[in-house]
Amino acid sequence: MNSIKLKLSFFILAFILFSFRSDNFEFRKLNNSAFTAGETIEFRIHYGIVTAGYGSIKVLPYTEKLRGREVYHIIGKGKSASSFDWFFKVRDEYHSYIDINALAPLKYSKDQHEGSFNDRDDATFDHEKKVINSVKGKFNMPEYTQDVISLLYYARSLNVKGAPIGTSFPITFYLDKEITTISLKIVGRENISTELGVFHAIKIRPQVIADRVFKDQDAMTLWVTDDNNLLPLRIQADLTVGSIKADIVKYSNLKNSTDAFIK
Repeated sequence: MNSIKLKLSFFILAFILFSFRSDNFEFRKLNNSAFTAGETIEFRIHYGIVTAGYGSIKVLPYTEKLRGREVYHIIGKGKSASSFDWFFKVRDEYHSYIDINALAPLKYSKDQHEGSFNDRDDATFDHEKKVINSVKGKFNMPEYTQDVISLLYYARSLNVKGAPIGTSFPITFYLDKEITTISLKIVGRENISTELGVFHAIKIRPQVIADRVFKDQDAMTLWVTDDNNLLPLRIQADLTVGSIKADIVKYSNLKNSTDAFIK
């Protein structure tokens, strides 16, 4: 009888140890020194010399709970100017729920209306199982794949400020049934003038895919403040149908002082 009890105790102990084995998934913990809840950024969008529209991206001023995790809820919006609606009407809205420690999305949605094109997507990200469950299908993904909104905020956690020219940061993201890896390449540092003044800026070139939209892989350029905020100041893209540029016109509730501001 004692032998049976001993074996049973050993089995229970082994089961407990196996249940808490070291390979159980744990979310990563990143150091986010660039942004916080409540941050809002607004842009004016130019098509050539014409004001074509406006965009905004906002981290809601409170965190939320999703699947037991604390998340930032980020909303991105884009719309064409009323004077531009007759030519190409745009009403886009994106939502991303980003784990505050891992800076990875748990949930993402988009509601896209551009001209005669309309599209929706709702997706959840299971980083443990490495699966995206979307209304568009189920997709296997690399761990910590981003969506198009969370990509920007994850990128702001990278050591871009201390990186030498030529450094590249690969990021994998999901959009419209596609999982793509791009590389953010540091190409320079310069001062740029905006409606808000002049800033020291880091110049970054995302390596995009040349297709029917982009002229070549170097068709997009991004400028961010050369300080701890890494605040996006300007995005410029050379498209097959012309050049489009988004310039910052307003920001609020930054996490850090704007040390990159010159005048």
